[in-house]
Amino acid sequence: MAVSKIKPSVRNKQSLKAKLKRSVATNWLRKVLRFPQTKGKIIESVEFSTELGYHCISVNFNDKTSLNFAIDSRFVVETDYSDWKTGNQRLIRRWRPVQNVEFRDTLKG
Repeated sequence: MAVSKIKPSVRNKQSLKAKLKRSVATNWLRKVLRFPQTKGKIIESVEFSTELGYHCISVNFNDKTSLNFAIDSRFVVETDYSDWKTGNQRLIRRWRPVQNVEFRDTLKG
């Protein structure tokens, strides 16, 4: 019985292609943005505000700067607070989901 051997260089290229294919397939839905301007800053408060047509998460720092996330309509915000010190998530608190209220929803009596 003949055994087919693949050269190590070809095998490495094939495994690299497979890894890249997997990484693209699993990461194309996820986008991570980093904000280096906030590194090392001390957070004073975090606020979530929602009103008709405007929704925002603000991270306020003690040097009187803030990082704001404006959120477009048609959303549900689910918030939890977790401890990751062990490397595994330990849920400390979960808040009720906040759903978007649109103008037409305010017309319902």
